[in-house]
Amino acid sequence: MRRFKHRIQKTTYNVGDLVLVRNSQVEDTLSAMKTQPRYLGPYRVVERTSNGNYVVQELDGTILAKPFAAFRIMSYISRDDPILNHDAIIDEISEDELVEEIAPESEEEEAPI
Repeated sequence: MRRFKHRIQKTTYNVGDLVLVRNSQVEDTLSAMKTQPRYLGPYRVVERTSNGNYVVQELDGTILAKPFAAFRIMSYISRDDPILNHDAIIDEISEDELVEEIAPESEEEEAPI
């Protein structure tokens, strides 16, 4: 159980959250698992049923016929999410600091050959 401790999994999702749904039909055959998408979506959460299942809709508003179990749902992280925005981190570092990290100045000067 320890190795799954750091897995990203929320226990509950709020209405309006974007989620992916695991495509469990793909897991039946190995050949399909290699070529078919492992997750479907993104979908938007509409409601949580009393059993803990989630009713989801496509982004165009079409509600899917059957609710999905919570263990099949995973949070969707869009590409422009601040979590994935590496440019903002690089912008905080000045060019001088970046150059020093790449090629630190040596105190000893090398003699020309």
